[in-house]
Amino acid sequence: MKAASFDEVLSHFNNLPTDQQRHVADQVADLVKSKWVPNPGPQTEGYFSEADLLLYGGQGGGGKSDLLAGLALTQHKNSLLMRRQYTDLGAMIDRTLEINGSRQGYNGSPPPKLRTADGRLIDFGAAAKLGDEQHWQGHAHDFIGIDEATQFIELQIRFLMGWNRPRSEADIDQRCRTVLATNPPLGPEGDYIIGMFRPWLDPTHPKPARNGELRHFIIDPDGKDLEVDGPDDCRQFNGKVYKPLSRTFIPAQLRDNPTLARTNYQASLDGLPEPLRSAIRDGNFMTAREDSAYQVIPTAWVVAAIERWHKGKPENVPMTSMGLDVARGGRDNTVVAPRFDKWFAELISVPGKLTPDGPSVVALAVQHQRDGACINLDSIGVGGSVQDHLKSANLTYVPLNGAERSDALTRDDKFGFVTKRSEMWWKLREALDPDYGINIALPPDRGLQADLTAPTYSVRPGQPPKIYVENKDDIIKRLGRSPDEGDAVVYAWASGEVAKPRKPKKRRRSMGNSSSWMGG
Repeated sequence: MKAASFDEVLSHFNNLPTDQQRHVADQVADLVKSKWVPNPGPQTEGYFSEADLLLYGGQGGGGKSDLLAGLALTQHKNSLLMRRQYTDLGAMIDRTLEINGSRQGYNGSPPPKLRTADGRLIDFGAAAKLGDEQHWQGHAHDFIGIDEATQFIELQIRFLMGWNRPRSEADIDQRCRTVLATNPPLGPEGDYIIGMFRPWLDPTHPKPARNGELRHFIIDPDGKDLEVDGPDDCRQFNGKVYKPLSRTFIPAQLRDNPTLARTNYQASLDGLPEPLRSAIRDGNFMTAREDSAYQVIPTAWVVAAIERWHKGKPENVPMTSMGLDVARGGRDNTVVAPRFDKWFAELISVPGKLTPDGPSVVALAVQHQRDGACINLDSIGVGGSVQDHLKSANLTYVPLNGAERSDALTRDDKFGFVTKRSEMWWKLREALDPDYGINIALPPDRGLQADLTAPTYSVRPGQPPKIYVENKDDIIKRLGRSPDEGDAVVYAWASGEVAKPRKPKKRRRSMGNSSSWMGG
């Protein structure tokens, strides 16, 4: 972003109404007297942004940590500055103390805190494991600054934002906000940031937002983001009124930080290996994430399947099967994945509270079933009752017990599977392999892409050696969410006719991901 000249700034100022000129003049006067002044450009935009939730950053060296420390020391009374690991807090604490100009009022006993001479309180915290964020429950902070936010799990971020409020009645007029300062995600744990800021980060969004533009969102009773038309577009759920909060994204680059821009830091960024170079040097939120070496389905294969998708099912192709991932109550969703041979229709996802029992799940499935297609579902756990009701209704279904033993082999007959779940996930992987020729078409859905690229696998010794795909509970612990959409697609593929594939091409390949494409 090109910095404006003094004459341009003065011209804009003179065109403001008198009351706004007075407000800006007061802000500038306070800023000049403060301990820290933001750099011109994105850092200043972030400092003065009116967003309740700001995503700031992208490229390395854009002044992310400085913005958090500067806001805590000049604009807020009670602040919480966070890193995922306590061992990563040292640099942030040191920089905050440097800006403060003194260590007076600093207490390094866990959790560290700083009480400034002008009466501000800054807590420094971390949440290495899911659940650690709950240590801050009930601790109100009018400013929450999360450094390297994509290293956190989404549930941690949303939990912490729940305590973004004035600490006391005396501070009722204090402005409250959360800033997520970060580079793009390097793994599936941080993919949530794309969904949280879709209008700015996802090029497929039907109504993209400009950088710095305010958009307004409600978090509905099921914890899902609902974009609304403006600050006054309140919504009512179960008799309770939900008021929107604003969000925006302001990208920052190394060139926006005059101090670092004069150093050789750019050369250091240029020398980073991928995907760090794409994430930290280029700051690209959509393409920086690297696949795990033991990721079951490479991201490139999922993206290719999404790019093959077209609206409207193929002509003269009946529904082959329907994948059904069941949630009864709770935060998870019940998901229906309708499959027409190799083409998947858009997924149907409803909150688990709307499918509290077997009959309600069956009613949802029947609503979307076509051509007498079989309904494939996990028959253990909450799926057991659903199976009983499907049987009572004389509906065609295929029970899938993911925990049971598998006698199947991989396509090349070299590996077996520890569990039926491992077999089902691997068979979908094989079908998505671009050299195999199935040409599956998946609907464009960021949640589905994240789910299908989340599980990892290991190989256990035996004759033959056996593949074990990470179980669902472990995925939930790692990501803080359930891969409901991915499981529904896996179930849909587990049973049902499919057109005969082409003969695979001859090539040398390994068990790991064969693609160097960096999706996300």
